Amino acid sequence: MTQPLQVGDKIELSGGYDYDPLFLKNSPASKRSGTVIQFIKGQDESPAAVVKLDQRISGQKVTGDIVVLELRHVGQTWQEPTPVHIELCDFMPEDKTWKDRKQGEWVEAAATVTLVQTKK
Repeated sequence: MTQPLQVGDKIELSGGYDYDPLFLKNSPASKRSGTVIQFIKGQDESPAAVVKLDQRISGQKVTGDIVVLELRHVGQTWQEPTPVHIELCDFMPEDKTWKDRKQGEWVEAAATVTLVQTKK
């Protein structure tokens, strides 16, 4: 990425630690696509990205089309966001840190983010 991820950008999520990651199972796909709709307070100093997926997916306990992406490493930026944690939500998360807000389901610890189209 040449510029930081921003609201309105289209992204794809793929990969992870597991060869068959939960976030790609229900319904089966090789990647998930969506649009960045906002940034909220992250677990560290970097904000978390809230993405509305193009379709609903299911984890073990949650089915929804909202995911919160958290940067995985200290010092990582949204300029080069890979890898990220994925939290699946069936609600719109509040602009609070993860520990201080309603939480969704963690469905991946090391997904790859690919910028597909920047906001026009």
